Amino acid sequence: MIRLTGIGHVLLRVLNLEASKKFYSEVLGFRVLEEDPEHGGTFMALEGQSHAIDLFPVKDAEAARRQTPGVRGLGHIAFRVESETALKEAYATLQTHGVEVARTIDHVSQKSIYFNDPDGNTLEIYYELPDALEIFARGRDDRDVPLVFDR
Repeated sequence: MIRLTGIGHVLLRVLNLEASKKFYSEVLGFRVLEEDPEHGGTFMALEGQSHAIDLFPVKDAEAARRQTPGVRGLGHIAFRVESETALKEAYATLQTHGVEVARTIDHVSQKSIYFNDPDGNTLEIYYELPDALEIFARGRDDRDVPLVFDR
């Protein structure tokens, strides 16, 4: 059996590299580790990590525009925060940057915010409850109840 220790990185093919770099750095707090035009990538990471998001410009922009995000390939990328307070702060930051929140959901074992990056890739920021494994073992009965944040 292969024993994975986590997700190392996600490569996204983007229509506008500069817009995506700005979004992932200014809104989500990633920093550029390396830009490698020879190989086509911008490698970004969160504080204290090696690369987590690799941004590569698409080779055929017209073909990429015809693809519908979420229909095949990448479903979404989920980023975890350490507390419910951090989740509320993330929601406020998205609002401050004018990012449209698609939905917020209390999934019983976790609380999630869903939104899109500049290319329409669905992203999720979530807080996982400390007893999430026990909740799953009991049967989490996800009701997909909307999560409401007080402003």
